[in-house]
Amino acid sequence: MHSPSQYDSVLPTTRTLALIDESALLAAARACNRSLDWLAIRKFLIDESMGRYGEAAVYVGLPPSSHAEYQEQRSKKLRFCHWLKTHGFMVMTRDGAPTGDGYYKASINLMMAVDGMELCGEFKPQVLMLVTADPDFGHLALTLRKKGVRVELAAIEQNVSSDLKGSVNHVIDLRPLFNKFENLRNEGSGPAPTNGSAPGTLPSGRYIPDVEDELEDLGPADHQGYS
Repeated sequence: MHSPSQYDSVLPTTRTLALIDESALLAAARACNRSLDWLAIRKFLIDESMGRYGEAAVYVGLPPSSHAEYQEQRSKKLRFCHWLKTHGFMVMTRDGAPTGDGYYKASINLMMAVDGMELCGEFKPQVLMLVTADPDFGHLALTLRKKGVRVELAAIEQNVSSDLKGSVNHVIDLRPLFNKFENLRNEGSGPAPTNGSAPGTLPSGRYIPDVEDELEDLGPADHQGYS
């Protein structure tokens, strides 16, 4: 039997729950012209070397299921969701609705906020990590802080409003992490090669966005799609 002083300092001791807005995270990375390494993101948010352990939940808006023109992009998104699940993420999805102009909207903010309250009650994390820059989450942050939960926000700091900054305990700027990732587009080069283990993956475990998608949040081609 080990002595407490020998190992306890390196054992994860801080229960952590990360709620990730997939669309917001992807848009932030693309604004920096970077691809996303999802496994590195999770390790960054729930870093065992810092004494943290827990779960990461990704909230994904899906193209409408009832319209044929969205089915290719929906299939891509569902493959991405499957990839996340097989790599240990919890995945929450919400079907989008057409907006009438060839685009669609899949708002996950309300679901993410409700889950924030419910999961904090069930999972009882000491730290909640919110990966979003949406100011609407300020109320959730303040409510949970009143219950004794430390709330941290991970985003591109310059895009975070002063009100949201004032609602959380700490803001973590994602730009230094993004700078470690590969460029999303390189002039004269095509999409990054895959390792053949799963659609759109590299040996690092990174899931590669469709580099030909436009940088938009909504659209008939989803513009959040994955190859």
